[in-house]
Amino acid sequence: MPTLAQSSPCKSSPSHALDSPAALGFLEAEIQRIAQLAVVADPAAPVPGCPDWTLADVVRHVGRFQQVTADLVENLVQRQPRSLDVAEPVRVEEYGQWFSAGGAHLMQVLRDADPEATMFSWSGVPKVSFWIRRALHEATVHRLDIERAADRVEPVDPAVAVDGVDEFLENLPFLGQFNRAVRDLHGDGETIHLHATDLDGHSLDGEWLITLEPHGFRWSHAHVKGAAAVRGTVTDLLLFVYGRKRADDPALTVFGDSSLLTHWSSKTAF
Repeated sequence: MPTLAQSSPCKSSPSHALDSPAALGFLEAEIQRIAQLAVVADPAAPVPGCPDWTLADVVRHVGRFQQVTADLVENLVQRQPRSLDVAEPVRVEEYGQWFSAGGAHLMQVLRDADPEATMFSWSGVPKVSFWIRRALHEATVHRLDIERAADRVEPVDPAVAVDGVDEFLENLPFLGQFNRAVRDLHGDGETIHLHATDLDGHSLDGEWLITLEPHGFRWSHAHVKGAAAVRGTVTDLLLFVYGRKRADDPALTVFGDSSLLTHWSSKTAF
């Protein structure tokens, strides 16, 4: 688990998070979808965007995350634990039932918790609400991983996808101690513009401007031309920032300095 890292000194856009009740509703749907796929999809299928991982590996990973998160929140852990015990099945055939049980327990724990309660997190939000939001986007991105492996992708709800990009950008500066490359993510004012083409005219703000600076980066929702730009659906942009789709993916349209996008992706890959 990441340690608490120092945030970039650059100021960024304020949080555009879904409220916790809405996030919990979306999370439950994502958990149910993964559980369904864990039963019917080929567990040995390779996962696009996750080298060396199979569908079963992703289900196992998210299942472990569910158990860890439930334990942290249920006990309102105040400091980063040194180790965490996770029980998991031996046989791949049991993953579906194991995942469903863990997901149900997580949902109960999160619904019983006060989102504003103070607890450990590795971000700048030391509250239960951080883990609710993190659980949603962990499940959403890995649900897409599994669906891409099973060749049956369903788009992400636009509100979740926009918040997913926001959350990624908000959390990224805190991951420098976990991923050394993040500490090298800086520049001299270069800008990257992300534009969700399916949200033009929508009440949701589907544009982001990322500015690389000497000590990190800042970002905001802005309709401003960047030195490099990536256009696509908001689901595809979510997959792009998470490294699941490269800038040369046919689903994305790129303008400007492609080397800048390569630099960004190389420093933010997990």
